[in-house]
Amino acid sequence: MLRHAFESVVAQCIKIGLASGQRYAADASIIAADANRRNSTPKVDWNPEAIDPADAPRAVREYLETLDDAAFGAASPVVPKFISHSDPASQWTGARGGPAYFAYSTNYLIDTDNAVIMDVEATRSIRQAEAGAVRTMIDRVQKVHQLMPECLIAPFR
Repeated sequence: MLRHAFESVVAQCIKIGLASGQRYAADASIIAADANRRNSTPKVDWNPEAIDPADAPRAVREYLETLDDAAFGAASPVVPKFISHSDPASQWTGARGGPAYFAYSTNYLIDTDNAVIMDVEATRSIRQAEAGAVRTMIDRVQKVHQLMPECLIAPFR
């Protein structure tokens, strides 16, 4: 329902000329997860194959379902340094240069004509997932709104 409402607003922006779909910018924001380092497991002790989904908490069952998702488990073959028990799909990151914490990234595809957000995609906070999210968002905007950009500005470090 929220996706439909969002896409309807984007369609109105296109209709009145606020978004042309010719030039996009992509960026991500890091959002802290509601997870605590003290309730986590080091990567050497984490074995998802040994987890019985029937005995696992809801967050762990949902994590197991995301292992093949390009935005989460399949984004990188690298196992994170720590896995949160309460939110295992979140990513342990020190991306802001301070103390590390569990987080997600919200990725935005922005039409640069008037800074209209054309699409949003959540991922783990790693570059591979963020780059994949840009492709997903471009494809989704093309499918829903029949727009393909002439140029893309994306600050991948």
